[in-house]
Amino acid sequence: MLDTIEPIIEATKNIINILFFVIISVVTVLSYIQARRTFFAPIRTETFKLQLKAFEEVLLFFQNKSESDYVNVFDLHTIVSLNTLRMVDCYVAEFFPDEIDIDQVAREEVFSVIVGGTMNNEFLKKYYTVPHSPISQEEYKETTKITNPAVVFSRWKKYEHGYIEFTAQYVDQVKLLRTLSASPLLPKELRELIGDFVSLPGAALGTLERVLTACSKEMPTHCATAVDLKKFSDAWIWNKFNDEKPKFEPLAEKILDYVNSYLKVEDLMQ
Repeated sequence: MLDTIEPIIEATKNIINILFFVIISVVTVLSYIQARRTFFAPIRTETFKLQLKAFEEVLLFFQNKSESDYVNVFDLHTIVSLNTLRMVDCYVAEFFPDEIDIDQVAREEVFSVIVGGTMNNEFLKKYYTVPHSPISQEEYKETTKITNPAVVFSRWKKYEHGYIEFTAQYVDQVKLLRTLSASPLLPKELRELIGDFVSLPGAALGTLERVLTACSKEMPTHCATAVDLKKFSDAWIWNKFNDEKPKFEPLAEKILDYVNSYLKVEDLMQ
């Protein structure tokens, strides 16, 4: 009888030991999971706060803006006016150096907002160095004695406005967008959309380059005399640029749609 009971008792002990270690293992694993959740919860909370801050910066830049607002954000009105004035000064130096006296001090004040410029590779290769500011009337008189109208017109037809200058506001806004597009807190797809948007201001400068080169060819028609030139307005150049430049609003709407979809803003508002 004892021989029969002892194996049963031994087996029972083994089973209890096994159950004990299984329970301890399960409790240990569950405790680890709970501890892990407790440990990482503050980190997740802080990360979520930082991510919301990044989304807030995106919304602050893109929310409630029209096409004209983006034009103002990148200071394109000023950039077009300044670069048009550069072209007009070159036109004056070419056609009316003795009839129109440009106040160089006043010009320096106007151009003082310029902080840099850009040119395309073809223009760079063609002229090798960054073009200087338009030559003054004194320099023109000293270096150029050509008065034959046919020669002057022929030379002006070769004019290229290959160097586009920009302002600090333009630089600051592009930097801001590049920072947003590189943020690891934003989803990859959103970063790519913002990256595509960043290319638009630069493309607008490329458009301005082409427009000014084309419009320079029309200057002899619009401003055939010094009197015409004194009444010059760059409105027609702005209109041409505005028609041809890349549009900001369509891509901005895609960015906002993505943010609304990702954060489910409309669901939260219900």
